[in-house]
Amino acid sequence: MSKFLLPVFIVVNFIFYYFSYDGATFIEGADASQYYLPAVSFLENGRFMRGDTLLTFGPPLYSVFLSIPIGIFGLENSDVAIVILQVSLLFLTGYVFKLIFLSLYSGPSKNTYAVLLHALIILNPNSLITAHLVQSETLFTLLFSIALFFSIKLLSDFSLRNLVLIGIFTGLATLTRPISLYFLIASPFFLWIVMILQGKRISKFKLAIPFLIGAIVISPWYVRNYVEFGEVFYTSNAGAYLKAQYIQLKHKGLGWSRDQGLDQHYKQYEKDLYDKPVNRQKLCLGHERNWSCNSLLSHSSLQLILKEPPVVHAKALVDSWGTLFLSGGASNIRNYLGIEGKSAIVSFQTQSFKGLETIKDLLKEMNLSYLLIFIITTLFAIVSRIIGIIGLFYMLKKREFLPYGVFFIEVISLFTAAYLYLGQSRFRVPLEPMLMLLMVVGIIYIVNRRQGNIT
Repeated sequence: MSKFLLPVFIVVNFIFYYFSYDGATFIEGADASQYYLPAVSFLENGRFMRGDTLLTFGPPLYSVFLSIPIGIFGLENSDVAIVILQVSLLFLTGYVFKLIFLSLYSGPSKNTYAVLLHALIILNPNSLITAHLVQSETLFTLLFSIALFFSIKLLSDFSLRNLVLIGIFTGLATLTRPISLYFLIASPFFLWIVMILQGKRISKFKLAIPFLIGAIVISPWYVRNYVEFGEVFYTSNAGAYLKAQYIQLKHKGLGWSRDQGLDQHYKQYEKDLYDKPVNRQKLCLGHERNWSCNSLLSHSSLQLILKEPPVVHAKALVDSWGTLFLSGGASNIRNYLGIEGKSAIVSFQTQSFKGLETIKDLLKEMNLSYLLIFIITTLFAIVSRIIGIIGLFYMLKKREFLPYGVFFIEVISLFTAAYLYLGQSRFRVPLEPMLMLLMVVGIIYIVNRRQGNIT
């Protein structure tokens, strides 16, 4: 079975790329210019810039990664190389989790289940389409998966080597996407809890080693920002991220349109700028993503978010987390293949949200091709979640699996909380390998139950 996996993977990716339209890899990648423009700048003058502005909105590692194919083939001719590199990273991610699975499970047909897990990860429609786009998730998922591999390994082999490697790869993941900073900070606590469940008593100082190593790995970016701007900060995206959170909170929690949310946010932001110097008002109103406006934009957005009553937060979170875990990535596939229907999803995301009525209107506007993609990918997501929940309960029930099940819950919960109201299929990509592993454990439970091996 394993010998057919790579050829099938190659054929599937070839078909995807062959039927995509020219330039789709760059055009359909969300915020693609945030990554490839700094990559071009890095090649030309050794600095990470977007136009005339130094990159502060995100860390640099994905731009460094893109600079390799862009430097060899040029920007306009690099899309094939980028896709090949990223699908290769996806294949490696599947292999890493195959090793994780084999370190946890030694029962009957373990190799067959390991290959199944590898296949589910690399042929997962959400991960597969993301690997064809200029988005940082594919590189991030591999680096983060390696960090998880050494974290799992640490639970059975508590060594300095594993502690250091967790820190190195978590640091590299953080240099790719700043969300990994949360895991870097939380990992000592997560590992401590899991080791308590294992009955181990480990020095808390030793568990802080991954954090210290990771901090060293990401420190050059802090130093660069201090040298360039005279202030210590990692990225300047918190304000814009919280602003998007507020708009989505009002959209899903109260049914506001995007324009209504923007107007309300602008009023608060303008009010908070009132007592600031005129030149700062002009800068931050005209260029709110400027690094120096980040703290003020964050403050305004957070004020608005905290003013909303609990019921609004609850409604928005249910919608966000439902979308995060149950959406199939159909829109990315449709966009990449050039299928009509983009205006329908844009309208769905920006107009007033009226619950099921709005969802029904979206389904009516889908053409047949888009509808079929939507049904297939959504069914895959729903079925895999159901079986994955069974797998998770099985891990928590089995004493030897309990610590690992708790660790996966910790990591998945951390990412889910960080996404807050902005849940979407793209953000699930780093979680897909863990979710697929839980699905395979669920399949093992179902098979063993039917064979009478579990009562």
